[in-house]
Amino acid sequence: MTKIPQSKIDEISSSLDIVDVISAYTPLRKAGRSFMGRCPFHEEKTPSFSVSQDKGVYHCFGCGKSGNMFTFIMDTENVTFFDAVKLLADKANITIEFENEPYDPDKNKIELYYDINRKAGKYYYDKLMSREGAYAKEYLNERGLKDDTITKFGLGYSPRDKDALFREFENDFNPEDLQNAGLVLILGAGEIRDRFRGRLMFPIFNETGKVVGFGGRRMYDEATDEAKYVNSPETKIYNKSKTLYGLNFAKGPIKQKGFAILVEGYMDLISLYQNGIENVVASSGTSLTQLHTKILHRYTKEVVVVYDADLAGQNASRRAIEILIENDISVSILELPYGDDPDTYIKKHGLDGFEHLLGNRLSVIDYIAERYESEGRMNSPEGKTEFVREIIGLITKMRDAIKRDFYVKGISEKFSIYETIIRKELDAVLKLKTRGLTREINQDKPTAPVREKVTKFSAVELVLIRLLVDSDEKTKERLMNELELDLIQNDTVKKIVNYIMMNIDSPEKLALNQLFNEFQDEEGKSIIGKSLLDENYVMQGGRNRNYMNEANQVLGQLKLTHIRNTIKEIEAKIKSIDSSSPEILEMLNTQQKLRREQMQIENSMKTL
Repeated sequence: MTKIPQSKIDEISSSLDIVDVISAYTPLRKAGRSFMGRCPFHEEKTPSFSVSQDKGVYHCFGCGKSGNMFTFIMDTENVTFFDAVKLLADKANITIEFENEPYDPDKNKIELYYDINRKAGKYYYDKLMSREGAYAKEYLNERGLKDDTITKFGLGYSPRDKDALFREFENDFNPEDLQNAGLVLILGAGEIRDRFRGRLMFPIFNETGKVVGFGGRRMYDEATDEAKYVNSPETKIYNKSKTLYGLNFAKGPIKQKGFAILVEGYMDLISLYQNGIENVVASSGTSLTQLHTKILHRYTKEVVVVYDADLAGQNASRRAIEILIENDISVSILELPYGDDPDTYIKKHGLDGFEHLLGNRLSVIDYIAERYESEGRMNSPEGKTEFVREIIGLITKMRDAIKRDFYVKGISEKFSIYETIIRKELDAVLKLKTRGLTREINQDKPTAPVREKVTKFSAVELVLIRLLVDSDEKTKERLMNELELDLIQNDTVKKIVNYIMMNIDSPEKLALNQLFNEFQDEEGKSIIGKSLLDENYVMQGGRNRNYMNEANQVLGQLKLTHIRNTIKEIEAKIKSIDSSSPEILEMLNTQQKLRREQMQIENSMKTL
């Protein structure tokens, strides 16, 4: 591989709009000078993802992810920087000219893991077609799968030997890479085992058709503690919460039909596809997630849920409905006869039978009403009340106020309930939801153990960085002359401020892209993003801002914080030593001086 010239990277950056690039993955709305949307990197209910069109960068205030269009493509598509540049070059219709300098693919392992999984898929397929895989092949034929379908989906077989794949690959790849790709397990005493043994193998493809992982179905029924299905672990190239099985085949049909069909299992999807239903996807080794729905939203705004008719399938349907509605996707439900799944139903009734059922799919209201009726809960006022409140709970999750209005009218007409009563209940739930907004946002943020890794930093320190990068010359000069680095509490903020001050006369080194390149650790990127991409700051811009006043406030607050912390330290030390110690008097005098200094600063700040 060869290196892409910097001039081409710059040409791509100037030819593409970062808002257009990111909008293909998550909807954005204009918010002052920035664009806001739901973060594509973590699950959240309230938009906290900010994109600066002018600066060409993004930042999420929920998870702290920051970067430019190239890092965005690298993270969303799980590709190398090289491939991200090529993808964006294609989008910009720019031909890339290569230099002869070697390109080092070892900067990350992504391409290597793609290669390992691709070769593993070929290995499993060859085993299925060999004598060794005859039993698994016979099973597939009995399930009605044709050879061309087996080939299209790359189905395979993993031998029963404990390390068959490892022995096949040990001369080409090291054990650690095979383990990190999700294919082997390195146990104690140097023992290595294949993750998949004696299983029917389903390669899992990403959107572009690359193999990122596998699902394996147990083929033998002898006594074992192993699960019926085993899936690849999450790796650098496989994120279960973002991977929809079959989407690589279904992208075109979904756009053509105008909607997607969502099923649970690999065989359900493959059976429907073989019988002519090609706009079908399945969640991959997990329940449907917020990130799955964000990906679906790029291709369609309508999803038909077709889960098993048993209790587990109904519960999964209910969860999927809620998540889809939250992400502004219209939902309907295709209800199968009890005991059937999509695979068995289409085998019994064929394409015509399935399409007839599809044509009579249920709205969310009708589906939930049928569930209540089948359980006899619609025969009492209490049951009906519970039903209406459940529907209202779903309606509150809809972002579109017009759509909510139509649902309210529909419930009122169908169940003979005064519209004013429904609206009153709806408004009450929406108000509660608004009051609980902070709690909802906190639930989406990383858990406490993860957050503990990041040192606290204050809002004052963030404003300091902002003023050093984006204010007038007089303000910057005052900060350069008056600021004492020791007053900054957070070490990473101190490093960033020191870098800015050292390069204050080189604006090109203080551009956001350059700052992100200079500070690549998560805390550094998060601090820079929060400083320079804060929504209120971006929306306000330079309008009606008194930079010098802000700088004086920052300098005062930093000094006050330092003084208050010193006073607390002295108080703690006084309590810890003997009251007759001669040091007590000296410490009390120091404390008194600090209090006077504190009062002077507080009084001066009142006039600012």
